[in-house]
Formats: sequence, C-alpha cells, structure tokens
Amino acid sequence: MDRYLVSFDSKHISHETVDVLVIGTGVAGITAAIASARGGAATLMVNKAVLEESNTSHAKGGIAAVVARDDSFDSHVQDTLVAGDGLCDEPAVRAIVEGGPAGIEFLVSCGAQFDKADGGLDLGREGGHSGHRIIHAGGDATGAEVSRALLAEGLKTTGLRAYKNTFVLDLLTHEGDERGPGRKCLGAIMMRHNEPHIVWARTTILASGGAGQLYRESSNPPVATADGHAMCIRAGVEMRDMEMVQFHPTLLYVAGLDRRLITEALRGHGAYLRNSMGERFMVGQHELAELAPRDVVSRAINREMHRTGDPAAFLDVTHLDQADLRTKFPSFMQACDDADIDPAKSWVPIRPGPHYMIGGAMAGLDGTTNVEGLLAVGEVSSTGLHGANRLASNSLLEGLVCGERAGKLAASRGEFVGKPPRITFERPLRSARRIDVPDMTASVKGAMWRYMGVERDERGMLEFQRQLTGWSRMASEQERRFPSEWQLENMLEVALAMTRSALARKESRGVHFRRDFPDHVDALAGKHSQVAAGGEIALVSQ
Repeated sequence: MDRYLVSFDSKHISHETVDVLVIGTGVAGITAAIASARGGAATLMVNKAVLEESNTSHAKGGIAAVVARDDSFDSHVQDTLVAGDGLCDEPAVRAIVEGGPAGIEFLVSCGAQFDKADGGLDLGREGGHSGHRIIHAGGDATGAEVSRALLAEGLKTTGLRAYKNTFVLDLLTHEGDERGPGRKCLGAIMMRHNEPHIVWARTTILASGGAGQLYRESSNPPVATADGHAMCIRAGVEMRDMEMVQFHPTLLYVAGLDRRLITEALRGHGAYLRNSMGERFMVGQHELAELAPRDVVSRAINREMHRTGDPAAFLDVTHLDQADLRTKFPSFMQACDDADIDPAKSWVPIRPGPHYMIGGAMAGLDGTTNVEGLLAVGEVSSTGLHGANRLASNSLLEGLVCGERAGKLAASRGEFVGKPPRITFERPLRSARRIDVPDMTASVKGAMWRYMGVERDERGMLEFQRQLTGWSRMASEQERRFPSEWQLENMLEVALAMTRSALARKESRGVHFRRDFPDHVDALAGKHSQVAAGGEIALVSQ
C-alpha cells in the first residue's frame, strides 16, 4: 500500500468497510448514492460540512432539459456544442441531453416541487439557449429545492448511511497486486469527530464539487476548495482542461456582504446590463446582448469596469414589474433587501466571479476513470459535456444523468472482497516553522483573481507559478494537524495545475482568454490539456 504522510498514530485509527463510498452530497453525489443503495449496495455518503451544504444547494438558475413540445434534443445539443467552443464530446453531449426528461421525472418522484405555469412546467431561458427549456423551483432557488428533495429521499433509502462534518484527507490507492495490475482505489482516509477514520470500499464515487473558493470572490460556498481535484491529482487520475473555469457574470458586489449569485434567468426575464453612465454595453457586442454566453458577458463586464474605472457594472430591473420579481426571483429580491438596495429605483452593482470548474478528472458518463475502483461525477469530473464553456443550467442535468449511471455501476461491482491491505503511516520530520494558514490562503485567493481571472497572460501566470511553487514548499514542510492545513495544500496543488494548463494553451477558447493570445488557433480545436505525471502539461486529442 502507498505511504501517506499524516500526523497521527496509526494504532488509533478506526476502520469500517462498505460496498460503495460516496464523497460529496450535491446532486451528483446524492443521485449516485441513491442509485447505488437501490441496487443493493451498502452505501456510505460523506460530506465535509452539513449534508445540505454543496454547490448544488446554492444553485440559483435551474435545470436545462428538453420537455417542451416545441423543443428538441438536437437544438439543446447544438446550443451546448456552440457554447463549448470546439472542446465538447458530441456523443457525451447527446447522451446527457437525452437523459434530461428521465432525470426530471426522477426528481419529481423524490418530491421536488418545480414552478408551474398554465398547468405545466414554467420554462425559463438563459444565456446561450435558443429557447425556453430551463426548469426552476422557487424562482431562483432551484438548487435548494433539488438538494432538499434528493436528501430527503436519500436518508429514507434502505442501505444508505450518511456522515456529516467529515473531511476526507485523501484517497487510498495502490499499484496492482495478485488481483491484477494497474492503479486501484480502495477507499479513503478522513477526519471524523476530529479523529482519523478509514473507510474501505469496493467502489469510491468522488462527487466533491468545485473549486470556486480558490478565488477571492466566488459564487461557491466555503466547502468548494478543490479537495477532490487535488485527491485525483495525487491518485494519478488523468486530469484535463484544468485551465477552464467559468466565471458567472453577475455576482452582487456590495462591500461587507458576501458575493451572492444573481441568476442569469433574471436577464432572460428582461433585466439590462449597464455601465455607470447608463449605457447598455452588451448591445452591439453580441447578437444575444445580455443573453450572450457567460464568457462573453463576463469579459465585457470586466473590460467595461477597466474602461470606466468603476469597481462594478450594474444590473437594471427598474423597468420590470417589482411584484412579479418578488414572486419569481425571491432570492434576488432578498439580496437587494439585505444590501439596502431598492431595485425599483436603483441599479444593482454586479461583477463577475468564479462559478464553475469545467476541468477535472477525465471520466466516462458512468464516472469511470483510469484508476480502478474510482468513479468521478459532477463538477469534479470532465465528461466532455461542457467543453471550453459550460452552457447555463447543464451542470445539474449532468449530475442527475451521470450520478445515476455511476451509482448503478457501483452497485453492480459488488462488495469489498478480502482483507484490507496494510497501510504504512509515516510521521516525517517537519520544519519547526509554522506558516500562517489563513494568511497564505488569502494570498492564494487574491493571486488567483489577479493572474488566473477572467483574462490571463504569460507574464502574470509565470509569476504566479513561481509564487505557488514557493508556497507549496513551505506548506509541505509543516506537520499537518488540522483540516485547514490539508485544505490549503489541496488549493495550492490545484492552483498550480490550473496555471500550468493555462500556460500550455497558447490561444483563447471559451472561458480561457489570454490577452497575449486573444484568438482561436484552429489546430487546437478538439485538443485538451492533460496533466501528466510530474505535473507536465500536454495538449492532446481525446
């Protein structure tokens, strides 16, 4: 078994064995756990915070699915391919899109209450979509309703248990043995009740979510610190497109308040984007104006802020029916209330912020990776659906479709067989120097915003790579005592992979925009960045 550099005595580690371990409780994780348990597998689901805390529960928009009579799978597929800007896997896109109606039926069967109109689903429209196909709940609280319904269903599912406030330190992997060659995953080591705990599993499903908290300002909750991406890198999972992180154009920007996401559906409802001089700057920049793809809108806002010298742009809803907004967008209106903004009279300050990690563990639609026994689903994975730019509301759809497939596959793989291998724990000598973890974490987040933000260039990224290398060395030299120290190392490891990948892609494509290479390179269409052993990056066709 591989060696793990940990800071506790291996004699006092508790163990348990399950058929399937699911890490994460967002839409992909809970869906996978339910499918696994329903398939007869003894399933354990763990989350680093309360079970309700995930990117899913904070999602404001909705679920893109073809349910309207005048809509079609072909139209949804085409919209996704256009947004993906040459990096989508078309068969994967089609399979996930065609799984949408069944996914919605599953959520309804779990008790999800979606918004209705005229006896049917009230379908909205978001940027990049050619028609109305966004299913939502509570106006702009879809994620919370999806999370509520799935969690309620999961907790009453026979064979499914859940641990909250359980921080997974690392996957337990080793090279092949008499059972076969190749790298294998046999579970994970975690901190439970502030003590180390090992869960051995026949199959581990990684559904740990995204990486938005690598940045200073983000729409993501505090749990989104790229832990799963880092675990995959250490486990030897093939990682791709790590430079691709989507920025949401409209985060509420008020000093002293958290950066709350303002759903894109609000612009689909008729809201305008303006600069401080009142100009609708998206008009004339793109045929869809405010409903252009997110990368286009984010860059336009960023450039407008630089041009005007303002710290934010503005969302204008003064011309819309305010009572209607209270009904359809209660989260947005509550955010305005909390910020002492009257949206009937004043424009709402907004600016872009990191929202969704497109790159991740290269995985099939059933979550399979190159590491046996490890499946990856949801935001931690890269299935080929999103390409270089995620189409709005496709992420919850992917979590539903791929989560179910992964859960069914995991259940079919059977129980953990045999005696768990022996692990050697080391307590190596560490530097007596203690780093200031909160300060270094803040430094990483600030530098990510400066050098790996909406626009990047080689000079800045090379400087950031130098800084990351030094910070990583300092962090690795201290003994790890608390989850925050492991979390910081995860952030540093993933930030470095993202920066190296961004340096390797010498073009602009989708969400990846380089000031020094502002155009597409036709030869790079279909080529993905891949993290190789030792951290080297290659651009390859897959």
